[in-house]
Amino acid sequence: MSVPPSSHSPSASPNASGAPSATGGARPHCTAPPVIAHRGDGAPVATLFPENTSAAELDAVRHGASMMNVDVRWTADNVPVALHDATLDRTTTAAGHGVAVLSVTAAQFTALWAKNNDGTPYPGHIHPQTLAQLLSAVRGTGLPLVIQMEADPFAPGGAGQSSISGLAAVIEDAGYAGRTVVGGWNAADVRAFAGAAPGVRTALIREALSPSAAPSASTVTATGVHILYIDYLGVTAALVASWRQAGLVVWVWTPAYPPQWSALRTAGVDAIATNWVPSYVQWAGGSCPATLT
Repeated sequence: MSVPPSSHSPSASPNASGAPSATGGARPHCTAPPVIAHRGDGAPVATLFPENTSAAELDAVRHGASMMNVDVRWTADNVPVALHDATLDRTTTAAGHGVAVLSVTAAQFTALWAKNNDGTPYPGHIHPQTLAQLLSAVRGTGLPLVIQMEADPFAPGGAGQSSISGLAAVIEDAGYAGRTVVGGWNAADVRAFAGAAPGVRTALIREALSPSAAPSASTVTATGVHILYIDYLGVTAALVASWRQAGLVVWVWTPAYPPQWSALRTAGVDAIATNWVPSYVQWAGGSCPATLT
């Protein structure tokens, strides 16, 4: 997700001490929305695991994440891989600037090394993964996973319905269909995926830098989804009420600080995606389980 650095991608953890936060166990009566681990350990600091890797997802689970979250794009041979950017240079050791993921095969992609989320070298040795590899590694957690289609398969250079069907097949083969939500920025992509995998929940993703840019309930429901996954800057209590009245579940991304989390809890959102899972769980007083409906 493209976000302004001032609010969506903070350079310092909201935990002022810098120390790891205690997570506690899941509480029977949660008063805070479940937390989605944005790209796993999504925070742009070098002490965490590279984003969109199973290592990052599993670390977020250890810190109390309610749901995992991974971005997906496709390679030249039409394999879905765990990657946010259209190019490889920020998060992998691919040589050159602006190397497109669509220009490499899955084998070439997974032979690279992952970098820190801020683009600096990662001190460990972690390869970027195909979606199938990541699903295999996280399957034992039992937690729901939000998969974001960051690429539009029907755009020039994409493989269209073949990419959508391949994504559905990977999820089904991994045994994750019942625990996955697949989101897309494009209504046509979401409809295409729903047609290929009618048993998998879908979400419409929207960026909205102010409430005036937020979609109406009718616009969202017209896509056939039941989940709106929206930029938190576009959310008000009145909008949340209108979306929920239309039968929608409302998730938001990616607030970083407790005052923002508190305001969103008051507004009535159903889940919050953040880069700071340990601090969120500490603020919430424990881990809150998520139920996909």
